[in-house]
Amino acid sequence: MKYLISYLTGILLVSVLSLAAHASNSNDSLVLLTKTLDAIEFALNYFHQEHPNLNLDAVIGTRMVEGQFKVLLKKLNSRPENDANKIWNPTIARIERLQKVAGLVSEEALPYIAAFTPQYYNEIGPVIQGGFWEMDYPSRDFDPDVKVWQYREGESLREQKSDDCLAEFFGTGKKSKEHCRISDECWDFMTSPGYNSYSLSHQVLYLEIGRQFGCYAQMLLKNLLKHQKPINELQEEFCKNMLNEAVIIAKNGFPQRKQDLFMEQAALCGILGYREFFTSDWLTPILSWQDELYGCYKGELVFESEVKLRPGVNNRRKREERPLDHGCLCHRTTVALAALGQYVRYISEYIQLLETMPQ
Repeated sequence: MKYLISYLTGILLVSVLSLAAHASNSNDSLVLLTKTLDAIEFALNYFHQEHPNLNLDAVIGTRMVEGQFKVLLKKLNSRPENDANKIWNPTIARIERLQKVAGLVSEEALPYIAAFTPQYYNEIGPVIQGGFWEMDYPSRDFDPDVKVWQYREGESLREQKSDDCLAEFFGTGKKSKEHCRISDECWDFMTSPGYNSYSLSHQVLYLEIGRQFGCYAQMLLKNLLKHQKPINELQEEFCKNMLNEAVIIAKNGFPQRKQDLFMEQAALCGILGYREFFTSDWLTPILSWQDELYGCYKGELVFESEVKLRPGVNNRRKREERPLDHGCLCHRTTVALAALGQYVRYISEYIQLLETMPQ
């Protein structure tokens, strides 16, 4: 009952209302939803054309859209049929179509990824298989008492280390072929507090993937042996600190080199249900970054030598990026897709809330 009251209060108060700061009614929100779906369709069409050139990380984003839309559609299609809900029918049909397109793009790209990056595909390929991202977490707000540590610029994790730790879940690593055999070293790296930037987003991704793949029992054992706070609380703490960083990025005017990270933060924590990442003030810039001619997302490539490292960290490479035709960026486009997919969820929830309110 305590959780239910907190959940309903959160819906009626803080973050959901901020989602449509400029939308006074459900019709205005539907316009915002339509613009978001337009952007998703435009980006998916670009990826469809470029599918032989997509990398594995790009397909993580299209699988996220596919899986999360499937979860959303189950909820939308369970609504009772009445006159107020008839306005949803064209929108639901469109979400269904885009869900299928996202799946098609993913399937088209798989054989090329397996052929051109076989080692990477063999190590963490399970995350781009159909159905993996059908995660269904309830929408919620952050506990105000969750700790926010001091923000420090720079990375704490080598990306290869993160990939090696993911491989432990799948039994595709160098040390073990057994599923869910989690080393102390990886668990310590991937659950330590105090990280920021991509290192922090990798921690969120790590916990999401481990739970979804079926390693929760082994994760829980590590968690208990290490005398840590519960895994759900770790996820909340990580995401609240990601929100803190997202706020800093927004206050600084969304620097181009931070836009990729900003969208990745919304995508990963949105899947976990944290709706405070989703406001119209943040959606508008994301939509504006999309290339008007091709539908992709562009930007300045950041080379490994330019990534700021914290002391003791080396060999860090930026999250898998691949330049595509017309100056488009693979990873930036896919995190945009994943973030926009979450905006579809939260705008839909907001419209449903408006429909239940007395006129």
